[in-house]
Amino acid sequence: MDALKPIPAELDHLIVTVPELDAGVAEIEAATGVRAVPGGRHPGRGTANFLLGLTPRGWPAGAHTYLEILGPDPEQAAPADGTLPLDAHLSEGLTLQTWAIHPPAFLAKIAAANTAGIDFGEVRDMSRETAEGELLEWRLTSKSPLPLSGVQPFLIDWGESTHPAEAALPALELLEFSIETANPEALRGVLGELGAGDADVVTGPENRLHARLRGPGGTVEF
Repeated sequence: MDALKPIPAELDHLIVTVPELDAGVAEIEAATGVRAVPGGRHPGRGTANFLLGLTPRGWPAGAHTYLEILGPDPEQAAPADGTLPLDAHLSEGLTLQTWAIHPPAFLAKIAAANTAGIDFGEVRDMSRETAEGELLEWRLTSKSPLPLSGVQPFLIDWGESTHPAEAALPALELLEFSIETANPEALRGVLGELGAGDADVVTGPENRLHARLRGPGGTVEF
């Protein structure tokens, strides 16, 4: 019997950071047989991204999320302090840096997190143009360095914008997603307050994320 744990129901997307976008996209393509497509640039933030759709194991047919490959934008100058969003400046290779969830009641979850004393940083308004020229606008929680080294997800609300996973993205199957931490009970409490209490949390020596993705050409693990 397959004992793999289900993927969190409120998962919005996974973020893999890379030091060089083209090389990172090529490495994932070589492992899976699927090439990511340009997502867009983050003006003034020094980054751009490529996207792949994800079909999570165990989710209802038609449900989906996505993988964001994030790295320095060669057509933008880096911020003056050298800090890139989601600590992408620290990446030395393909790194499953953090993850995002989209709870149905964004503001209520923010209020609950504040009451519980969860350090999520601040709520920021963000935007980018897609490769097709469509403007996407959203808001999210943001903190640098990442809370709990990235295993604590950030919250995102897409508002009236089209969710990136609704585009016709080339896709991989998301087979597994889990979180390692030295204090699983504490992390489960935080995830429960944020709306991701169904995430698979296991004991490990450090805070880190694990995911296994499959394409027609093979699998890739982070």
